[in-house]
Amino acid sequence: MVTALLALLATLGAMGVTGLLVSRASKDRLLYLIAWSATQVGLSLALLCMTIGLMAGFAGPMFRVMELGAALVAPLWLALGMIELIARYVQVRFGAWLFTVSYTVVAVVILVLDPLKGSLGKSLPKPGDTYDALPLLLLDGAHVVAVISLAACTGVTAWLASKRDREAAELLIPVALVALAGVLVVSGVRGFLPAPLVVIALGAAAGLVWYGAMRTIPVYDDEDYAGDYDDEPATGYDARPQVAEPPARQAPPVREPQPGRRRRELRFPEPAPDGLAGAPPTTVDTIRPPVVPSPGGELPAGCGQITVYTLLDGRVDAFDRLAGELIKAARAGEPDTLIFACHEVVGAPAQRIFYMLFRDEAAFSAHRRQPHLQRFLTESRPHVRSTNVIELKLGQAKVPLPAPEFPRR
Repeated sequence: MVTALLALLATLGAMGVTGLLVSRASKDRLLYLIAWSATQVGLSLALLCMTIGLMAGFAGPMFRVMELGAALVAPLWLALGMIELIARYVQVRFGAWLFTVSYTVVAVVILVLDPLKGSLGKSLPKPGDTYDALPLLLLDGAHVVAVISLAACTGVTAWLASKRDREAAELLIPVALVALAGVLVVSGVRGFLPAPLVVIALGAAAGLVWYGAMRTIPVYDDEDYAGDYDDEPATGYDARPQVAEPPARQAPPVREPQPGRRRRELRFPEPAPDGLAGAPPTTVDTIRPPVVPSPGGELPAGCGQITVYTLLDGRVDAFDRLAGELIKAARAGEPDTLIFACHEVVGAPAQRIFYMLFRDEAAFSAHRRQPHLQRFLTESRPHVRSTNVIELKLGQAKVPLPAPEFPRR
C-alpha cells in the first residue's frame, strides 16, 4: 500500500509538470520541447499504470503501456530532445529525428503484438520475466542509444563551456539535469530496483525534465508584439506610451520668390504638414523651391519599431537566413509596411537591428498577425541571446523609395 501511495503522488506530480511542459511546447513550438513533452507523457502514463496495477493488480494492456511509456518512449525521446537542443548542424538533428521516429514505430508494433509470458499480479512486473527476447532486445537498444546520446551531449556541452562558449555555459546545468533524468529513467525500467525506488526514480525524472526544460527557454510576455521579443529586463522602451494625437496643422502657404533676390546662406526648410518631409539642411546659392512631398505620400498616423537583436555565437548565418525570408515575405504581402530593413552593426558582428515603418496602426496590427512573422519569432528564438524593442511614433520624415533587393549571402 505504501508503494501504491508513492506511485499515486508521483503520478499526480508527473501529470502536473507534463501539463505545464506541453502547454509551453504548444506555445513556443520548439522541437526539443516537443520531444521532451513526449517523454513526460510516457512517464505519466507509466506511473498511472503502476498506480492502478499496485492497487488493483496488473493486466497485459497495462503492462504494455507501462513499458511503452517509460522503457521505450521516455529515454529515446529524452535523448532526441537533448540532441535537438545542443546540435549545431541540421544534418545531426535530422538524422536524430529520422532514427528516433523509425525506431519508435518499429518497437511499438513489436511490443504491442508480441505475446507475454508468465502471470501478472499486484507486484511490479519485471520486463525480463514477461517479454521474450525480441522486445527485450529492442528495449535494451533504446536504453543504450539514450545513455550514449545523453552522455555525449553532456560531455560536448561541458567541453564547449570550458572553452568559454557562452551558449554552452548557459545550457550546462539544464543539460546535466536532463541527463540525470535519463539515468533515473533507465535505472528504473531495467527491473533491478525495488518497486518503491522505481516509482521515486520515474517521478524524480519527470520533475528534472520539466525543470531542465524551463531553464533552457526565456520568459516571453504574449500581450503584444514587443513582448514576443521580451527576454530581458525592461529598458523603458518596451511599452508604447499613450500619447494624444496632435491637432492637425494647416500646410504653410508657399512664399512666392521675389525677383532678383539671391543670397548664399544655410537654409532649413519651413515646417511641413504632418507626415511630409522637409529637405535636410544644405548650403544653397539659389532661391529655395517649395517643399516636395515624399514618394510615400502623407503619413499622419505613421508608426514604427526598432528591434535590436544580440545573437548567440555561431548563429549569425542562421538568423540572417530567417531574416531574409521574413523581409522577402513582408515585401510581397505587406503593402502598408513602408520600410522593413535588417541592419548589420559595424564593430558588433553578433548584433542585428530591424527598422520598420508602417503607414498607420492598422498596418502595424496587420503585420503582427502575419504567419511569416509568427514563424520567424518561433524559429529565431534559439539563435537570439537578448533583444531590445523601441516603438516609435512618426514625426517629421522623408520616406525613401523602396530599397532594391540584394541577393542573399
